[in-house]
Amino acid sequence: MNSVRIKFIRGEEVKYISHLDLMKVFERALRRGNIPIAYSMGYNPHPQMVFGLPLPVGVTSEAEYADFELSGSMSPEELMESLNRVLPTGLEVVDAKTKKNKSNIMASIVKASYVVLVCPETNPGIAILRDEIEKFFLQPQIIVKKESKGKIREIDIKPMIYELKVEGIDENGIGPEDGGGQDGGNQGGCGNAWIKKYVNELSGQYPMGANCRVGDLFCLSAMLSAGSAANLKPELPVAAINGAGIPKLDVVKIHRTGLLVGTEEKDLDPMDPGAL
Repeated sequence: MNSVRIKFIRGEEVKYISHLDLMKVFERALRRGNIPIAYSMGYNPHPQMVFGLPLPVGVTSEAEYADFELSGSMSPEELMESLNRVLPTGLEVVDAKTKKNKSNIMASIVKASYVVLVCPETNPGIAILRDEIEKFFLQPQIIVKKESKGKIREIDIKPMIYELKVEGIDENGIGPEDGGGQDGGNQGGCGNAWIKKYVNELSGQYPMGANCRVGDLFCLSAMLSAGSAANLKPELPVAAINGAGIPKLDVVKIHRTGLLVGTEEKDLDPMDPGAL
């Protein structure tokens, strides 16, 4: 069999569908695109496809991944073209490569990067806000309450935060301090192309009501632990900030900018030859 990994984007048009619905969309696209997907054995065969870290409802992403096992001959380029002909608006495959190793994308993810667009309850200015947040995250422990399986428990999220930066937006909706992206020239923070577009479309609007204007918005750019071993949602660092006496932050938008897979040597982009 032939194994192919794809990278796809998930835009505003489809950000409210669940992970299960996303899988159903791709199942239909595989049939409509006449793609020779392999099926599992047994009473209820299902297509052999594995997706990366499930994206929470309401979150957009420029870096989603899936592995497909093909029963017939089809190049990665043909697979990408066939899927893009039948996928709905908001979903687009932007890269596809042959995968040779046996590990699947879901089991390999170790880190995820996000941009969180926030509106502070009061606006002390980016310099003061950045200083307060950086001091807060220098603590040896950051304890938050997390609900799991109907139970609420306290966890230390400090070891799961690899990077967190505060960036501002100028009057044109463009972040003056561009962060580092994962690949393809994309930029993190308020300099991210997706965030720029979103903020520019908000021009003249009040995203969080009468007290929050576009000029009040900030970005939190974060690299967080992800995957089966330890998975930190971006809302939890915001919740930690909100419980620390720092100006309360209301989340306006969350966008995933990248995923990284863990290898024996180092963490890699999922489309890197060393990860395939």
